Amino acid sequence: MRSGVVAVVLTSAMALAGCSGGGEPEQPPSAAPPPVAPPTSVAPPPPVELDSSPTLEQIRRRGSLLVGLRADAPEFAARDGVGGYRGFDVEVAKLVAQKLGLDPETQVSFRLLPKTLTADALAGGSVDLQVGGLDPAAPGVAAVGPYAVTDEATEHFLAIKSGDDAMRDQLAEALSAVVQDGSWQRAYDDTLAPAGVQARPAPR
Repeated sequence: MRSGVVAVVLTSAMALAGCSGGGEPEQPPSAAPPPVAPPTSVAPPPPVELDSSPTLEQIRRRGSLLVGLRADAPEFAARDGVGGYRGFDVEVAKLVAQKLGLDPETQVSFRLLPKTLTADALAGGSVDLQVGGLDPAAPGVAAVGPYAVTDEATEHFLAIKSGDDAMRDQLAEALSAVVQDGSWQRAYDDTLAPAGVQARPAPR
């Protein structure tokens, strides 16, 4: 009887020893970290397309648009008596300048020119743009417009030095925009209409 009790005790002790294992319980192998995806290459932004107009680039570097005005049509352009200029052509030039991204009040300079000097002023770079007063068929001149047709069915054109198609296209777009947004009509109502001059925009 006593030996049986001893055997039971020994068996229990051996079982406990086997459970303790003499150390820490085995840990399950840790899971491997997920594979890191290689960084995806980001495509560079498309290059900014620079304006191909040498005239516009020169205007932006200078910071102002030089505009020639006809000196023989005061209802279209004249001095205002306080050092500035007034008239329909002045307003058209400002509207166009704004469409080109310039401040129409601070980045437009005007020169009144007699008809005999308009073509030379364009050719020599004294002005970037002539508003009216110039034969669109004159040599070395690229005409844009017309920007107005008066009651005598006379067409009035913007003019730049020939050879700058990008500038001509920009001006044509600007003229279309000022007609569509109503600013052409407002300029007419403020200038030519009170002077009794009938004018309309050219069809686009």
